[in-house]
Amino acid sequence: MKKHIRGLIVLASLCGVALPAWAQGDAAYPTKPIRLIVPSPAGGEPDTLARLVAQQMSADLRQPVIVENKAGAGGLIGIAALANSKPDGYTIGVSYQAALSLSPHLLVKKLFDPLKDIAGIGLISVSGNALMVPAKSPISSYADLVQRARANPGTMNFGSWGDGSAGHISGEIMKRHANISMQHVAYKGSSEALMGMLGGDLDATFGGWALASAQAKAGAVRILAVTSPERAGMFPDAPTFQELGIPFGLNSWYGVVAPAGVPAPIIERLQASVERAVGQESVAASLKSMGMQPRSSTAAELQQRIKNDYEVWGKEISAAGIKPR
Repeated sequence: MKKHIRGLIVLASLCGVALPAWAQGDAAYPTKPIRLIVPSPAGGEPDTLARLVAQQMSADLRQPVIVENKAGAGGLIGIAALANSKPDGYTIGVSYQAALSLSPHLLVKKLFDPLKDIAGIGLISVSGNALMVPAKSPISSYADLVQRARANPGTMNFGSWGDGSAGHISGEIMKRHANISMQHVAYKGSSEALMGMLGGDLDATFGGWALASAQAKAGAVRILAVTSPERAGMFPDAPTFQELGIPFGLNSWYGVVAPAGVPAPIIERLQASVERAVGQESVAASLKSMGMQPRSSTAAELQQRIKNDYEVWGKEISAAGIKPR
């Protein structure tokens, strides 16, 4: 591509004609600082991850990559701001699976169309969620949970980090396929749900791998299952939902995205920069310490992942009877 653009420049100079704007701009990109929107508050997991990647990309692109936090509505406010930005490569964002593939299904009035308004650049990491019970619980396995729930219909419960969250919907998927009745209890966050469970208010809860791993190592919880398509290396004995006969398996993920319409050469430049950032040993080590697996991808692969996950979550939300608000 670079040779092609250089050829255009030489040809244009010989013929005395002006280059198209895209050729001039893309050849020099980037020539000024890049804004990186993070759809969550400063200090949270998405913000920490974004700053790790931004630091590496700044050095690679030789321009500052400036993190800008735009929190609200489960990440939708920040992604909407990104979707409405000029598609010139100078405004990009870090997104997580729920903000693009799950949360948009929960609003009657759509803030953006994740399949039309957003362009994938590249993955940063993948992780997943785990179903856990207190270590002192008499429930020893997923089969035991199902047996007890069937024997005591409507008397058991599970928690998550909010109505319509991945944890909530995962629980509804589990209930439907196991043919059991359990009450969902929504908390403001997964840590709060965990504390509720350890305090005796819940029989089980869902939480991210990092939270589940830390609590399992501390001897506070027992991991019954994971919702990812493959087992988690941090608790290899925990089966996946699919192994348990539940036809569901999606990784949570973080990735870098852009507004739709950014020229392909710029997307390629950014994707290569993200891949180099994720490949840095210091970044990979930090991601692993946060309970994530470093994972790169092409822009097309991330775009397909967004589409696939959007369709799966839409189907499961509808099946669970969760209505948009």
